[in-house]
Amino acid sequence: MHGLRLVNGRFWARGPRNTLFRLSVKFFPPDPSQLQEEYTRYLFALQIKRNLVEGKLACTENTAALLASHLVQSEIGDYDELADREYLKANKLLPNQERLQEKIMELHCRHL
Repeated sequence: MHGLRLVNGRFWARGPRNTLFRLSVKFFPPDPSQLQEEYTRYLFALQIKRNLVEGKLACTENTAALLASHLVQSEIGDYDELADREYLKANKLLPNQERLQEKIMELHCRHL
């Protein structure tokens, strides 16, 4: 990488102070519940959310709706039709969310 140098086993950036590094998950575990650290699970959920929003996660519409319903569950809790509609209106979770909104709400209703 341009502008980086290795000193005593650490990378040091030369250049603008607003340099940003992003760590992303390359491989997703088949069963996220096996992640032992709570912080790791949190970062994993954020990565899934980012990939869904940006349309980078290759999956079927049903799978995308299911993942989005789990995100809604984690953000606002148990199903409430009005709260779900307001949350989905205010927060974009999928590129084609308007078309899948009813499916997301139906799946969220099943989470207990």
